[in-house]
Amino acid sequence: MRLFEKHHKYDPLKRVLNSLHELLTVKNELRQDSVFCTEWNMTITPRIEQCEEKIAVVEFFINDDEFDEPLYECCASTGKDTDTAIGSCVGSFLFAFMNGIALLKNDEYGKPLESSFCGKLHRWKAYNSDLVGMGESVDSDQNAVATKYWDMLKDEIVKRLGNQRMCYVKIFASKAIGKTDSQVTGEVRINDVPIAELSDIVLKHAETWNVSQFASQKQFFFIKQESAAAVTYSGKEGRALLREKVKTALELFAEVDSDESYEALPDKLVKALGDFTLAQECYAFMPEMCAEHAFSEAAFSPQIMIAIGGEEPQSFYRSQLAHYYPINIAMLSLFSSGEFGDKTNDIYSLLVGVSSSGNAISKFLNDGGKVEDVRMTSLCCNVPEGFEVL
Repeated sequence: MRLFEKHHKYDPLKRVLNSLHELLTVKNELRQDSVFCTEWNMTITPRIEQCEEKIAVVEFFINDDEFDEPLYECCASTGKDTDTAIGSCVGSFLFAFMNGIALLKNDEYGKPLESSFCGKLHRWKAYNSDLVGMGESVDSDQNAVATKYWDMLKDEIVKRLGNQRMCYVKIFASKAIGKTDSQVTGEVRINDVPIAELSDIVLKHAETWNVSQFASQKQFFFIKQESAAAVTYSGKEGRALLREKVKTALELFAEVDSDESYEALPDKLVKALGDFTLAQECYAFMPEMCAEHAFSEAAFSPQIMIAIGGEEPQSFYRSQLAHYYPINIAMLSLFSSGEFGDKTNDIYSLLVGVSSSGNAISKFLNDGGKVEDVRMTSLCCNVPEGFEVL
């Protein structure tokens, strides 16, 4: 028996891969550590984040050239043993996330909707996955279960649509009753970025549940624009190019050693990056991104005011801007990977130091305030004429 166990040790990743291969309703094949969906030209790469006796956390990375960015889902589950917990994670991924992807790919049950961005009308279709519940039933009207979160959040989601080819929304709600208190969770993420205002709506809904022990619900919306041009820095090659340009921008920030050199930075960025709009975005956004990361306990507005060439500022949600979160992801990835060696902290501190948010928060803290009490209003960025809101 010991010899058998030695050569046949339980492999949770192999278990996930085999389950996906067998249970996916679309033709697929195993490719090393991924599953390739041949009909959709989509690759699913799972990764075991945690695997203990009765607890499993599995991450899924989905790559598809039809989407601007890779998709991501994280499933956590408990079970009587490791295999049961792993199986629950796979089931949650298939029955919620992949169910919605299949509807999008097959163009089934898409709900038409319209949004406005930069004065232009955009037409979309929204594909809602099945709602996956665990634990106790919390809905008295079963006919309204499938659409309740869409009805609850649709108007707020539409406000946050820009000119993406596709975006995805994750809703998760849970309520657990303990011996002395209850724990309630409400989370809404757009393209895997938590949206506080929408999360509060779901949290308040979950607080009304009448449960004796535990209940949770998960659902996804996949929203695809009917006709949208490809984003410059989308896809694998586009993201690699953006990362290199963000690295160049950070290297130019590192050269700043005076007020004069900081004032000259925008022109240097334009010349080095070869992209006027991206250069202005790096100059205006990256310091504020670092400040938000440094003071993560503070509350920041989801909106940004942009004033072009001295005109009246216009308000946008960050999720509407094609480059905002990709720049943020690339920058933090460069910092965490040690690309700048011993200079990393110096560059990071410089960016925080030149940010409007960082200076305002530092003053508040110096006056005796607490970072968790900070409530930042919308940031206003002044950019030169010729800047395009993408």
